[in-house]
Amino acid sequence: MKQDDFMHRKGFLIFIIALVLFASAAVGVYAGFSLSYDKKNGLLLFCVLFLLVPAVSFLLYKWSISPYYRRLEDANLELHLKQEELLDTKDDLFIKFLGIYDINYAANSPRLFADRLKDVADITARVMEANACLIYLYDSKKDELFLAATNAVQENSIGKVHIPLGEGIEGWSGRRLEPVMLKDFHADIRYQEPSGLTLAEYASVYCLPLYVYSNGALVGLMEVFYRKPKVFLDEEINFFTTLSGIISATIQNEQMQIELQKMNMELEQWVSEKTEELKASEERYRKLVENAQESIFMLAQNGDIIFANDEAARLTGQSKYDLLHKTIFELFLESFRLEDAVTESAKGKTSLKQAKLRSADGSATPVEIHAIKLAFMGKQFIQFVMRDISIETRLEQLLNEKEQELASLKARLESQ
Repeated sequence: MKQDDFMHRKGFLIFIIALVLFASAAVGVYAGFSLSYDKKNGLLLFCVLFLLVPAVSFLLYKWSISPYYRRLEDANLELHLKQEELLDTKDDLFIKFLGIYDINYAANSPRLFADRLKDVADITARVMEANACLIYLYDSKKDELFLAATNAVQENSIGKVHIPLGEGIEGWSGRRLEPVMLKDFHADIRYQEPSGLTLAEYASVYCLPLYVYSNGALVGLMEVFYRKPKVFLDEEINFFTTLSGIISATIQNEQMQIELQKMNMELEQWVSEKTEELKASEERYRKLVENAQESIFMLAQNGDIIFANDEAARLTGQSKYDLLHKTIFELFLESFRLEDAVTESAKGKTSLKQAKLRSADGSATPVEIHAIKLAFMGKQFIQFVMRDISIETRLEQLLNEKEQELASLKARLESQ
């Protein structure tokens, strides 16, 4: 009934009631007046009017008030039923909200991944009022789904059930990334009972793929089973869809963590192997240098000595400790030649120089210097290999002296 019609009928009803009351009062006054003048006729009129007024009031009630009252009762009953339905919906939504909160908490708890998936399956089955909840993970290398968790049903099948993508209801849903809701899934042509599972006791199924919304990458699949045929409501579909987003993110994060751990392990193993190789190479180099017959210095780019072998310490007459606090230029009488050698080797050129080494006693020892550039542990160094050429210089000097004597003797003989 429209609001205007209701107000018009209400006003008309009030007018009729007021009119009846006024007429009853008028009849009462008239009957009293007649009774005072003509007792016999007045009494008869009073009796007639006394019976007529209730009869008219009853007919008025039957004609106008009673239907309105029934409609009001019907409206109140309908309103009460609507309120009960809204309360039930509110309670159901609240339960679904708590279920999403519980699943989000369980999926992101610090427990092991397998335990978290089992908690999610338990909560999902409880909130969806399902008899079974199965969670599959997707193996991209084998292109198949494998059972990873259940709500304490057929737990012996966990890890043993494998469904190739595209086969059965689960494989069809995973391949197409589309949900499947079936009141009687046994009658569906796509149905194939997975090897290792027993599904004969169930009638209805809701199968939902789990995938990353940003790129459509499949990460798993979740399904709930019911023993009795079931029609899925919008609230249940919305809840299950929201739930799939939470589980998909959890599985993706877990897979990324596994990949990251794998990469870290591989990186640590690679670093360990390279470190061992570097240590072995360094040890071989150290032994080679320490046992070398030549004097070997390792220099920084500015000429600071950072390493010297035993032969270098013996040749200079200084300890290794003292050498590590000097520059290579302090050890020679003619430092400019050393500066040229350092500059040339720093540019990647091989330098060969001769210079005079200042010994600890103040004497000078002629040496031959072979300077090269080396890269070690990502840094650039200069290696000086020095050889004492005192004997060679002395022999060369004696040879020159003998040549001069022979030349002088030859000149005297020719003059005679």
